[in-house]
Amino acid sequence: MEQERRRYRRLPIQLPLICRAPDNPERIIIRSKTINVSTGGLYFETLADDVRPGQRIQLELTVPPGEGHFPYQGRVIADANIVRVTDLAPQSKAEGLAHLPRKGIAATFSTGLKLSF
Repeated sequence: MEQERRRYRRLPIQLPLICRAPDNPERIIIRSKTINVSTGGLYFETLADDVRPGQRIQLELTVPPGEGHFPYQGRVIADANIVRVTDLAPQSKAEGLAHLPRKGIAATFSTGLKLSF
C-alpha cells in the first residue's frame, strides 16, 4: 500500500479557475475549473499544452455564496507553482474535443490566499 504524502486534506470541489501570468496579470493563460482544492494547493485539468512543472502562475478562483460559510460570491487569488503536469486520456468524442490533448495540473500555493467579496 502506497504511503500518503499529502500534508493537507483535499476537498473535491469544482470552482471556476483563471490562471494568469504572474508578470502580466492581464494575460490569461488558462480558464478551467478545479477538480479538488486543499490548503496547500489544487488540481485542475486543461487543454492548454504550454504548461510545465516549475512554471509560476497567478490563480483566481470564484467562490459561490453558500449558507453558513460565504454570504456573497467571492474571489480567492494566490500565486502558485505548477508541480506536476500529467497527460490524460482524450475527452469523449461526444464533447467534440477528442483530438485535443488534455493535461492534469497540480499546483501548490506559494503565497497566502487573498479573499475578496
